Amino acid sequence: MNDGGGDGSGYGRIGNLPDEDPTLTRVGLNTPMGELLRRYWQPVCLSAELDDLPRRIRVMGEDLVGYRDRNGRPGLLYAHCIHRGASLEFGQIDDDGIRCCYHGWYFDAEGRCLDQPAEPPGSDYKDKVRQPWYPVREYRGLVFAYMGPPDKIPDFPVFDVLERDDCDHIAYRNYTRGEIADCNWLQLQENGIDGWHTFVLHTWDRGVHNFTDAYAARPDLDFQSTGHGVQYIRDATLPNGNRFIRISEVIVPTARSIPPPTVDGTDPDSETEPARMVGWWVPVDDTHTMGFHIEMRPRGARGAAYQPTEPYVRDYVERQRRPDDWEAQVGQGPIVNHAREHLGTSDRGVVMFRRLLRDGIAAIAKDRDPPGILRNQKYPLYKIGARNQVTAPDD
Repeated sequence: MNDGGGDGSGYGRIGNLPDEDPTLTRVGLNTPMGELLRRYWQPVCLSAELDDLPRRIRVMGEDLVGYRDRNGRPGLLYAHCIHRGASLEFGQIDDDGIRCCYHGWYFDAEGRCLDQPAEPPGSDYKDKVRQPWYPVREYRGLVFAYMGPPDKIPDFPVFDVLERDDCDHIAYRNYTRGEIADCNWLQLQENGIDGWHTFVLHTWDRGVHNFTDAYAARPDLDFQSTGHGVQYIRDATLPNGNRFIRISEVIVPTARSIPPPTVDGTDPDSETEPARMVGWWVPVDDTHTMGFHIEMRPRGARGAAYQPTEPYVRDYVERQRRPDDWEAQVGQGPIVNHAREHLGTSDRGVVMFRRLLRDGIAAIAKDRDPPGILRNQKYPLYKIGARNQVTAPDD
């Protein structure tokens, strides 16, 4: 980017901006990132949201309808009936699928047409058509879909930090950036590998944040690759002499695991624990994103939910005085222009994660699996290193 000469003038720098990097930000079908995202299982709604009515869902620029038939099976179909284009969001849920409200065409969860009431008795036309559909899986209260090539479908992975049956698992939408965040998915996902913002943004005014005074101690920061993602290791010595280490992890492409922000650094025994949350930032389209969480709450453990579970609204002046994640990330604009960034050493984790995404895109171009894809495993498991650790001065 042209720095406008030695005086840093805005001339030629503000009014003539380069295009954003479409390779990492555009999510539509046949785009490099869109194809990468479609190789993974992505959450599309809460299990609880599939009740007695269909639910319209937009993911990666595709309009879909999710539903649960009367036998309890979830389905995810193209939103518009292949007969005459009526929306299935107004369809009738039946025992084995969903009926279009217009002429009653009846589809199961794999798009097979089970009935066409207006066709002649004995017609086999229903056997010659199929509604577009995607496979779905439910896990810990979320509904996941695989939207990629059918012959490339991977194992459905689980996460070791969520695999405890002696805990309560809570699935919810992440409303911290709005019900639907008005920006590209990547600028939200990269926040999970940005350890320095926890020292600056989240200690600016802790009245609006969940973070404790322990985060006000200036940390050292390091980064490492996990093979399926990137971790930051945030290491700080607190005023009481205790050492507070926090590891946060982003997982290719849209998942992340972040430990609780409630550590105050006073009790090494109770405050040392693995993360108990996995979250996802899933593209609605190029400039809109939805968030999901699964949180594991050990019965009787300290700490509540990581994030608010319903939208909260603050007026503009309040947001200026007390900015939070919404202001820092959505405020970057609909799609961050990477060409105008000036990345520093503290951004090494962001650079590593973008490189991992580009590696995944390159792997697909060579007909190989991208990072983190699991196949033919008896127990497909992601091992997550995200955690809090508090140690005494003499430990």
